[in-house]
Amino acid sequence: MKKILTMLAALGIAGTFALPVYADPQSDLKEFQGYFKKKYPEIKFDEYSNGFYAFPQFKAYRESWVAANEFPAYELGLDRGKALWDKKFANGESFASCVKKGAIKPAYTYPRWDKASKSIRTAELDIMDCAKANKVELPFLTADLGKDQKARVQLAELTAHFYSMYKGKRVKPDVDFTDKDALAAYESGKKYWWTRRGQLNFACSHCHVEMAGKDLGGNQPLSAGLGHTTAWPAQRYDWFRIDTIMMRYATCNSQVRAKPDKHYSPAYLSLQLYETYMSSGLPLTAPAMRN
Repeated sequence: MKKILTMLAALGIAGTFALPVYADPQSDLKEFQGYFKKKYPEIKFDEYSNGFYAFPQFKAYRESWVAANEFPAYELGLDRGKALWDKKFANGESFASCVKKGAIKPAYTYPRWDKASKSIRTAELDIMDCAKANKVELPFLTADLGKDQKARVQLAELTAHFYSMYKGKRVKPDVDFTDKDALAAYESGKKYWWTRRGQLNFACSHCHVEMAGKDLGGNQPLSAGLGHTTAWPAQRYDWFRIDTIMMRYATCNSQVRAKPDKHYSPAYLSLQLYETYMSSGLPLTAPAMRN
């Protein structure tokens, strides 16, 4: 970690990117995706769903990643998630029943905006509500997910199985931006993405826009912001487990020496909405192996 911080400081990032002026989400999307298409014309659009492995300069990393995906390390966790997904509740229902009834929406539509509650909904939140509605007691329903790894991983494995059923479907967040509250949530996520934070004074955009495709050394290549959410829940090589995108956000905050927010906080939910909307049209690859 110290080596990474030293290298980042040595690069002397002066913050050439600032929070963009107000624009409608559709214009933001065109500009964001257009930036990567113009800068890296050799990369096919769908490849951005594969993280930094999309970059031709990371060919050696990609070869190892392709080999690892012959027998991906996440399979055991995925099997546990499937078993929990298929298990009947005491009332005879299951998580699959909630999908049939529409309480859990198709994975490619998340995050979605719920007009009734005026809130962002992720697959995890709807899965948790499904369990609560059926009076099922599971550790992740009451745990502090930022601290209780076992409970959080159980939720991640369950969600990973759910996403695996939609693998290859193209991202299309179900959000009506004519709703002023939905638009405000989106703008909050955009602001988070472009705003500096922490002792290192870094924004998400520094690593995943300005430095995307660069290798900091020490097994630290940087992915593009485009496609960042399509693989989650994912298993990172150094985590040895499937985990949530909320945990990835928390670790990113820690790496720039900022205080992590709570899992599923309004800040992280808005960030996930913005990031996912910026990846509209890309195929889902979750669960996936990530560096």
